[in-house]
Amino acid sequence: MFFNLYTIDSVMVFAALCGAASAMGEARRQPIKRTLLLLPGGFALLATILMVAFPKMSDLLDSGFWTVLLVSVLVGAGRGAFIGMASDHYWKLVRLDHGIDALLAALGVVLITVVQFAIEASTGAENRAETTFEFAIAVVAGYLLGRSIAAWFRARALHHHDLKEV
Repeated sequence: MFFNLYTIDSVMVFAALCGAASAMGEARRQPIKRTLLLLPGGFALLATILMVAFPKMSDLLDSGFWTVLLVSVLVGAGRGAFIGMASDHYWKLVRLDHGIDALLAALGVVLITVVQFAIEASTGAENRAETTFEFAIAVVAGYLLGRSIAAWFRARALHHHDLKEV
């Protein structure tokens, strides 16, 4: 049981860290590959699913979790649909005007997963307040996922701007 607990929690924290690392490019306002817009939301969703699914996979069937996640995705999609950006269609690059919110949300996912892992590692058992952590990570990860998907679609639809000099 302890091996599975630490393994799943370690992968959860690693996924959250990967999401934060992939969001750093957006925050620096430098041109990044358009596909990198999807990574912060994807990694946050992976960390969320790992937190909710362990130890019982049946927890993924909770309609309340999916409702919270869906509302958060819609809020994030609204942000991603209106975020300022320039898109280079030839090189498939994008530069966001204000992309710091992705980094802050990804760091929120990291914080939630690290605290969850620390509680479970210190007690050697499941966290009794795990539903609170699941709610928090669903809100933040849903926002990040919706923002990532909407920004990716929007970057494909924008007019071309040269972002890379040949």
